Amino acid sequence: MKLYNTIKDLIIEQVQQSKIVDAIKNKYVCELKYEDDDKLPRGTEKRIIKPVALGKSKRNNTVVRAYQTEGPSLKVNEKGIPLPDWRLFRVDKMKYFKPIQGETFTEPPLYNPNGDRSMNRVDVKSKF
Repeated sequence: MKLYNTIKDLIIEQVQQSKIVDAIKNKYVCELKYEDDDKLPRGTEKRIIKPVALGKSKRNNTVVRAYQTEGPSLKVNEKGIPLPDWRLFRVDKMKYFKPIQGETFTEPPLYNPNGDRSMNRVDVKSKF
């Protein structure tokens, strides 16, 4: 049973990563559900992100760097509305990831093509 669960987890992760890589390369706007979203204000909503990089965090987790434009977040304004901002998402905490049909993006605000201090390694990144 343990081997089955390990294989199942690897297959699921590969599918997610291939979708993420495709979204990064083609600059697709995506919907995302993230672990513990239900504990955040407005947490039942999907996040809308513009994924720009996939790599490894300093703790060696596979992560996506993305500009979040909508959905739950700890960063909110004075009215409690989530602010658009850069976020780092662990792939293993993603419960749902899907490109939005027909929606692409151009270079997000304050994009740094030279890397990310919270990532040890960038494997795939958008080209602008």
